[in-house]
Amino acid sequence: MSATLKRVEYCVIWRDDNFSSKPIFNNKFDEIFKKFLQERLKYINQNAKYNIYPCETSEEALGLVKRKRYNKIILISNVGKNLEGKNFIDQARKIIGNDVIALFMAYKISHLDWIKNYKNAIFSNQPKFYEDYLECFYDKYYARDKIERLIKKIEKFYGVKFNFNDEYLDYPNFKRYGKYGDLEF
Repeated sequence: MSATLKRVEYCVIWRDDNFSSKPIFNNKFDEIFKKFLQERLKYINQNAKYNIYPCETSEEALGLVKRKRYNKIILISNVGKNLEGKNFIDQARKIIGNDVIALFMAYKISHLDWIKNYKNAIFSNQPKFYEDYLECFYDKYYARDKIERLIKKIEKFYGVKFNFNDEYLDYPNFKRYGKYGDLEF
């Protein structure tokens, strides 16, 4: 007898090379970034109502996106030294089948120059915004309203206007019901 799918609305796939135990920048920022990420993960694990998957490489994160593509995936990524985060989000969105919302994290505010024009993406280097982002998804009936309020809040904080369409919460592969045996992996 095949197992029945449980109704799980969201999971978080968070790609950040700073999850590595190895130094990334070989300077004082390595310890600062790693501590910041650990604090965020601790908060999420204590408060989140869904699974979170921290990944240190795009390959690892994309493997999870492929595996979890039938869920609604909350995407988070740092930008990376060579825009690896942007590339990850591009690839993840192809697997998901839509330009779903994504949160980019970066120390350098200069990344806002391209993120503000990147479709359905927000930026933050503030802990409160990460937490608010994840809390938006707690109630599926009000997620869109909460996200729209958060977008306005972040836009005001950074003095930018982000590029959003109405489809940023559309997950074409999402399977609400069915059997695991019916899914293709």
